[in-house]
Order: sequence, then C-alpha cells, then structure tokens
Amino acid sequence: MSEQHRSRIYAWIRDQHDEPTAEYLMSCLAPSPVSDLVTKEFLAAELSRFATKEEMGAGFAALRREYADQRAEDRREHAAQRTEDQRAAQHRHYWQMGVILAAATPIWLDAFGIIG
Repeated sequence: MSEQHRSRIYAWIRDQHDEPTAEYLMSCLAPSPVSDLVTKEFLAAELSRFATKEEMGAGFAALRREYADQRAEDRREHAAQRTEDQRAAQHRHYWQMGVILAAATPIWLDAFGIIG
C-alpha cells in the first residue's frame, strides 16, 4: 500500500470515527508492502553470518594472549641484546685500557728512571 493510500484511509477513518481510532487502525496496518517486511527467518539467517558475543570475547582473548606472548618475546630479545651490548662495551673498555697502558707504561718507566 502506498503512502498516499495510507493517508487517504487515515483521513476517511478519522472523518467517520475519531482520531484515536484512526491512529489505532493505521498502526495495525503494515507501513509498507508485506513482501518488503523482514521475516524472523531471514533476520536469523542474516545474523547467523556474524560472530556472537561469546565468539567475539574468545577472539579478543586470543588476541590479548598473542600480544602478551609477543611482548614477552620482545622483552627476552631486548634483554639478550642488552647483555650482548654490555659484554661488547666491557670488551671495548678492556681493549682501550690495554692500549692506554701499553702506550703509557714506557713513558712512566722512563720518567721514574727504570728504563732509559
């Protein structure tokens, strides 16, 4: 039924009876063609394509676990890298001190008259 037909029926019922009756009768009529209305079966079929609240919760929980595992792995990698960096810095320090001592020792020994 078109909107124009609905308006004409509403006006006629209001003229014949009263406005509350017209309102009630119009609320009982489908606002659009019955073929355009959604059935419960169609709606259930469409909604079944989407995840349920429980499925979404399980999916988010899996993502949180995956992120936590990734963060833990990153922390382990960073800790290993820090340890390696500290070891390399210590080796550089020992090498630099060795070079300094190797260069300074003859000068000191000469200054104290031990070699000369």
